[in-house]
Amino acid sequence: MAAAAAVRHRTVEANGISMHVAEAGPGGGTAPAVLFVHGFPELWYSWRHQMGHLAARGYRCVAPDLRGYGGTTAPPEHTSYTIFHLVGDLVALLDALELPQVFVVGHDWGAIVSWNLCLLRPDRVRALVNLSVAFMPRRPAEKPLDYFRGAYGDDYYVCRFQEPGVEKELASLDLKRFFKLALIVQTTGSSAMSIKKMQANNREVTLPPWLSEEDISYLASVYAKTGFAGGINYYRCFDLNWELMAPWTGAKVLVPTKFIVGDGDLAYHLPGVKSYIHKGGLKKDVPMLEEVVVIKGAGHFIQQERAQEISDHIYNYIKKFNMGVSSPKLSRL
Repeated sequence: MAAAAAVRHRTVEANGISMHVAEAGPGGGTAPAVLFVHGFPELWYSWRHQMGHLAARGYRCVAPDLRGYGGTTAPPEHTSYTIFHLVGDLVALLDALELPQVFVVGHDWGAIVSWNLCLLRPDRVRALVNLSVAFMPRRPAEKPLDYFRGAYGDDYYVCRFQEPGVEKELASLDLKRFFKLALIVQTTGSSAMSIKKMQANNREVTLPPWLSEEDISYLASVYAKTGFAGGINYYRCFDLNWELMAPWTGAKVLVPTKFIVGDGDLAYHLPGVKSYIHKGGLKKDVPMLEEVVVIKGAGHFIQQERAQEISDHIYNYIKKFNMGVSSPKLSRL
């Protein structure tokens, strides 16, 4: 883990759980801070390249393992993983680190959490760079699981993840092989993240240049200890979140935003997503959207696959914000 050599690790008590947090760059003071929010099946480690890049440019980088992942507490009940819990964890973490306002960078589920952080607490976010997963406005007439089932059927991984015991199926796989297959997935639709196909796939997996055996071993070693239940519980809250977020139907994300996606990303090929992004829907829901970048030939795990390119995009976007403006102080009760 040479890329992670300069990273500091600690545990922070926040929102009733213990969060493992990786940090790089200046330890505090007046340095601008960037909060990195990972997705599934990932850890803080997905941001190792971006943390090094921004830390070298004077940014304080903070990358937690989210609730249910890695070294962070994993409550057993899926109802402890609602969007309010997840956003609450991040707000409490910022409070614990005495960071009134931060830049936020999210990917995959981390992008969903980051969109909702901006929706619910825009005062805590200076600007947002989200990767892979566009904002998903609440559709009052259609629950998320109905949407996924209608698009891809019951074997789609989001639907399979609703089934009790599926986390044990994942944990029983050869974990190194699982992460190799999951991180270089090129398929979309019902075959994406198919457990059956992963079990049946016996071909030799050749790692691309951006992914090393060391990277795979780190992920496999952590998940061998934690299992997959925490991450899968996020998916089990899709419909519950739909119910809970009813008061925010039609609400706008009012934070300066840049959105980046690979043209080979499975999330980019979900029904209706491309037209939503490119024909005004995303701009309507995120009025302060400043730029959409589609990276040719890139897949889902874009911050690793195109590490330098994504690091440059993040840095070039956030550096333009005037950090000389004093941030609001947190009130202490």
